[in-house]
Order: sequence, then structure tokens, then C-alpha cells
Amino acid sequence: MIIYALSIFSIVISVLCRAEQFTIRLPEFDIPRLKPLNYEGGRIAFNTNEIHGEGIIINATVYGLENINFLDLRPHFLNDVFRLEIDTPISTMFINSYVSGRANVLGIQAHGAGQLNVTISDNRATMVITGHVKNDTWTIEHCDLIMTIGSFKAQLNGFFDGIKELNDVLEEFLNEYWPPIYRIIGPVVFKDVADPLVTDLINRFFSKVSFSRIFP
Repeated sequence: MIIYALSIFSIVISVLCRAEQFTIRLPEFDIPRLKPLNYEGGRIAFNTNEIHGEGIIINATVYGLENINFLDLRPHFLNDVFRLEIDTPISTMFINSYVSGRANVLGIQAHGAGQLNVTISDNRATMVITGHVKNDTWTIEHCDLIMTIGSFKAQLNGFFDGIKELNDVLEEFLNEYWPPIYRIIGPVVFKDVADPLVTDLINRFFSKVSFSRIFP
């Protein structure tokens, strides 16, 4: 079962990342391609002792998901709830987005709007996909993501109303102190942005296929 399911997930990801080669079959599933993955945007808020503020993410584009491969799958099935844990390395991801908002980050005041480009490398992620199975269909309800990052590099442009000196100070601050910032921001981004985005994406596939056929 594990090997079969692993093969199915690998095929699904491969097809998503090469959607331009499958223009006939993909519309049946209404699945957007992952090369790249586009996120139209949304609002995100932080309210901790270290970081407090609110921002808007606009037109984020994520590159690097086409390199995903799965190391391990761990299925759990109890009381009609199916949970699938997936371990995957992601060598390098590049995220390009436009961000606006205001925040206090570890005592540093940041505000305005601008371009935010982030490169993260040597990553390892665990996805925990959970949902009920009814009428031989698995409906995904949550996709929780835990990711460890090996390296982080941010490039900012246009923040602080275009004052380059302040923009550069914030950029240097983020690149220097990204580990504690990521430990605070990461779970919020995964919960408020990644969870609904990936849940919707995966449901577009599993709502069209038989659960018992993929997981016999």
C-alpha cells in the first residue's frame, strides 16, 4: 500500500508541475500547475510578544515545488478519518511577492509596501494531510506543514516609502535574525496561507478519484 500510494503521489506532483504537457487531461481535475505555484493574495496577522502587526500578500509566486520527491509516507486510518504524513526534501524554493502592511519585528518598526523576494535552501518538510472518508471519497480538511530551513536570503525593495537606507537596514536585519523570526512567523504562514491553499489544491484531485483505488 505504501509503495503504491507513494507512486500515485509522485505521479500527481509530476503532472501538476508539467501541466503544459497535459492540456487535455488536467482540465478534468481543475488543478493549477505547480511550476510555478501562484497565490493571488490574502491578509495575515501576527500577535505575539516578539512580532505584532498585519500585512497583505499580493500575487505571490513560488518556484521550486517541481523538485519535490517523497522520502516516506505514513498512513493512519481511524473512525473514517484518514491521515497521511509525508516527508519530503525541497532543495531550493524562491518566493516572489508584493507585501504591504505594518509590523513591530523584535523591536524594529517596519511599514509600507514593497517587493519581497525570498530564497530558502536545504529544506525538509513534513506534511500531515487529514480528512474524512465518505462514499469512497477522501475529503481533505487540513494540510499541516512543518518545514525546517537550512538557509534564508531575503531581498527587499520599496519599503519605508522608498527610503533605501531604511529598506536596506530591514533587509540586513531579516537576513541576520531570520531563525527566530521564522520560528514565530512560519507557523502562522503555514496555518493561514499554506493550509487552505494546499488543501484546496489536493481536494481538486481526490474529489475525482476513488479512495480505495489509491489506498487499497
